[in-house]
Amino acid sequence: MSGITDPTEEYFKDGCWGWDGSQWLKQGILFGYNDVIQFLITDTAGGGESDKLSSDAVPNGELWVVHNVAAYNLNHAPSRIVIFHIRGSISCPLLDTTTTGAAIWTIWNGTTVMKVGSYLRAYFFGCTSGDTLKLAILGYKVKVT
Repeated sequence: MSGITDPTEEYFKDGCWGWDGSQWLKQGILFGYNDVIQFLITDTAGGGESDKLSSDAVPNGELWVVHNVAAYNLNHAPSRIVIFHIRGSISCPLLDTTTTGAAIWTIWNGTTVMKVGSYLRAYFFGCTSGDTLKLAILGYKVKVT
């Protein structure tokens, strides 16, 4: 049968096509899994009232699709934890909470797509010098050519 599903047609090679229920449409770029993102970043709070932990930046040739970010202070109940997705000069808050206790994870679940240079950062408020802070990140990597 001639048409979009016929691999002998000249335009068939130009990308993926999908049926939307009424017509065939060329699909956009599909996010293909390449590898898992799994970070656990641990550090000791300095002498100030607040501290921060940051992920690595997304390297060239990749997108990161993050679904879970969690942060906690092992030793003391933080007064506030804020988790940001940072792209250049734009900081987009994913979670801002004041209802945490010591050694209780503050968890964000959702989806954020990170491009080259983007990174995640958690700010911890109400820290004491020597507190153990943790930032955990789960998601997957997509190769971009």
